[in-house]
Amino acid sequence: MNGLDANLIIANAPDPVFVSDLQGKILVANEAIAELLGFRKDEVLEQSLSRFVSLDEARELMGALREVVERGVTRNVRLHPGSASGEVIPATLNASALRGAGGEVIGVVGILRDMRELDKARAYAESLIKNAPDPVFVLLGARCAGCRRSQLTVQPDTHDETQLQGARAD
Repeated sequence: MNGLDANLIIANAPDPVFVSDLQGKILVANEAIAELLGFRKDEVLEQSLSRFVSLDEARELMGALREVVERGVTRNVRLHPGSASGEVIPATLNASALRGAGGEVIGVVGILRDMRELDKARAYAESLIKNAPDPVFVLLGARCAGCRRSQLTVQPDTHDETQLQGARAD
């Protein structure tokens, strides 16, 4: 990747990306940040990250940034930044430490994800399940190795709920 500049990478990233200093002041941001928040890019630069979120979220955000800086970990934080129009946007922030040439932490790189569509899809799925005329079973990431669909049985448990259990194929 010789010749690739970090600013070029940030500018061309499809997701909203920013770089902040250790106090949370935005130093670099791409157009996707401006589009998500409805501000011009120059209105976002040099602003504190806390300007765009509630006081409680600002505290959580600054705590997450401190943890990123002190421990060098990546943190995911659920935020609700306010847009220029006043809309509250559900988002997640993935924050990682930005290190200088000597390995010292010099800032934070953040990637925002707009969660509006995912939240709508989740709400729709939950409403389908809630309003279904028949019982609905949802398996999330569960597999029954060696099971065929016909071997899955419904068994009531002791709490008057229903569990899905599978018999192992031999």
